[in-house]
Amino acid sequence: MFAYAGISVNDYYPHGIPGHMSDESKELEIGDVAPDFRMPSVDREEFCLSEELKDGPILLNFYVGDFGINCTTYMVKMIELAPSFDDAGVRIFTINPDGLENHRIFRGRLNSPYDHIHDVKQEVSNTYGAIVEESAIIKGFTNREFFLIGTDGRIRYIWRAPTPKVLPDMDEILSEVRKAL
Repeated sequence: MFAYAGISVNDYYPHGIPGHMSDESKELEIGDVAPDFRMPSVDREEFCLSEELKDGPILLNFYVGDFGINCTTYMVKMIELAPSFDDAGVRIFTINPDGLENHRIFRGRLNSPYDHIHDVKQEVSNTYGAIVEESAIIKGFTNREFFLIGTDGRIRYIWRAPTPKVLPDMDEILSEVRKAL
């Protein structure tokens, strides 16, 4: 059994890896209404997308896992760009199925200003289609993806990693976010 940072897939998903998008599921596209959700987060007892959108656009960042070298690498750059994202008028929230305690520790180590959402049983990742489909090692994990959601609840921009090895260019994402708003 594969172990990621000392944790096996069975530790993440004790009841089995959650299902993937069904063949009937439509991949979300720019212009679609973003699916609303409620999940626990580090800063809030309950994060509710539709409630948070009342305070401005949101860039929702799905990522593979806390403490992974690749996720840490691009998040450091995302944190460096925090003032620029703020100036663009967008708030960033990160999300994956790691637990709140892991999120707290990871966030603290990075000194991250972003709230980290616990995607219980990968429900949100599945709804957004942010699942690694083609990988011998991490198939079924949450993929690296960004969804810019406007205050009207519509998706304005999407970036999806074609494979888990591909890291986002945060300068490019910032540029695209500015254009989309």
